[in-house]
Amino acid sequence: MKRLILLSLALAATMLSWADEAEIADFRVVCKDGTVTNFYGADTEITFSEDAAILYITEGTNLISYAVSGIEAIEFAQSGAYRGKYSYEGNHVNVSIDSADDTSYTTVNEVIPDSESDEKGDFYEHYKPAYTATITYNGDKATCSFSPKKPSVANVIVKGTHVTAMMNDVDGPKINYVLKGSTTNGSFKLYSDKKAQITLSGVSITNPTGAAINIQSGKTMLVQLAEGTTNSLKDGSTYTSVNDEQQKGTFFSEGQLVFADKGTLNVESLGGHGIASDDYVRVRSGKISIFNTKKDGISTKECFIMYGGTLDINAGQDGIDVGEGYIEIGGGKINIHAVDEGITASYEGDEDTGVVDPLITPYINIKGGLIKVSTTGDKGHGIRAMSTFSMSGGIIQSTTKGAGSKALMSEGNMSLTGGKVTAITEGAALYEAEVKDLSSSAAIRSKGVLTITGTTVGVKSTGTGGKGINNAGDIVVKDSRVTILATGATHKSNNLDSRSRGVSTDGKLSVDGGTLFVKSYDAPLHGIHTFSGNAVYGGYQIGE
Repeated sequence: MKRLILLSLALAATMLSWADEAEIADFRVVCKDGTVTNFYGADTEITFSEDAAILYITEGTNLISYAVSGIEAIEFAQSGAYRGKYSYEGNHVNVSIDSADDTSYTTVNEVIPDSESDEKGDFYEHYKPAYTATITYNGDKATCSFSPKKPSVANVIVKGTHVTAMMNDVDGPKINYVLKGSTTNGSFKLYSDKKAQITLSGVSITNPTGAAINIQSGKTMLVQLAEGTTNSLKDGSTYTSVNDEQQKGTFFSEGQLVFADKGTLNVESLGGHGIASDDYVRVRSGKISIFNTKKDGISTKECFIMYGGTLDINAGQDGIDVGEGYIEIGGGKINIHAVDEGITASYEGDEDTGVVDPLITPYINIKGGLIKVSTTGDKGHGIRAMSTFSMSGGIIQSTTKGAGSKALMSEGNMSLTGGKVTAITEGAALYEAEVKDLSSSAAIRSKGVLTITGTTVGVKSTGTGGKGINNAGDIVVKDSRVTILATGATHKSNNLDSRSRGVSTDGKLSVDGGTLFVKSYDAPLHGIHTFSGNAVYGGYQIGE
């Protein structure tokens, strides 16, 4: 028999005070016939019958039962007022992706610093090139012309449609390399001891043997997507090594890549990542589509920053992977379809020694924008931070389909203080033979303290043994609307079982204002499961 419970804590409901009460009860049960019963004591437990028809309240050695259909509300007290309310709401609540999110998200306006404050040199507004090198691809040949003339310290070598530019003088002039035209067997490579600008102005480059654009320089590259142009880059399925140089993807740089302007860039990668940097990637504006990648959509080392533009990724491995740093998103639109990780700050230590550098903090900070992520792989993650995860604005829609997957994951504390989150998992629990245990899917998983303040959160886990929220530490909900659904049955494998739970935490659940709905398929007793108790202005306990 299908058994479910819907828990609604409408905290911040009505302010009801009792003038005739000398002492305010921790909570009271208000029945539809007008009967009111007061309860005192933090150790009071609330449980349900198997069919969710009977509510049991245990206070010390006293046991009182109520027909759920006859309960108007359970109201919790603080400071002489009854703000918390628990009521049976029926079976109408659902969590789904809302198309209205496409236009209702907030952003944080990017602040353009003055030239002296632009420490990283990310803003083209301060870059004034003295020379322009226009490189035009035309089928099986390419040409290069300088304006006003070629500086003596710069050089460009053209071999058919493979173009190599060099600037080996750190004190040399500023140059803007403008790429135009089309080739199906060409490339652009740059060696530079100096920061440069690369303008993609209606160029299409396919390199069957490696990266289409290969920046062998650790300096910042300001990549301008010229307004009104569409640009396409594609690599080959195998790369030919040249002088042991790295070329990790279709667009590769050893240094920083900063994308801006109002054009379009399409990137396809048959042999590596779509866009790869050994430093960091920043997206300021423009429309970037990365698809059909063998590996990651964007792979970068130090950080990924985005405050504008549109980013669409369809990746064979991860959508965005920052290997040794952080992720910061304040605006723009991101839409990712990946197999393993949608967005991840993945640092766990040195790849060879395993030694962890304490100066590296692989956190994720979402301040605004619209982020849509979906993954299909087992044990995959929609968004994962190996340190802390924080969100103060914007909208996240994260869906995972693989067994044992997590839609939103933090190895440290998770703080949601604004915006909207929709997190959905569809995969069943996964048996892991190496540890002989089951790993459940979870819409939200944090290994630290989970704080939800002033945020709209909807989570749903539909796979067998799935969890809505699975937390290692305390859960604190304040002035938020949180809806949690766990609709899968118990998962059984290798003599182990994993029960579906709306909320499961090794710590304490506390709610201070807002609305919390929890619905669990597996049994009413497993809607909320904690090891350290729950507190809602007087406290209650639901679980075993």
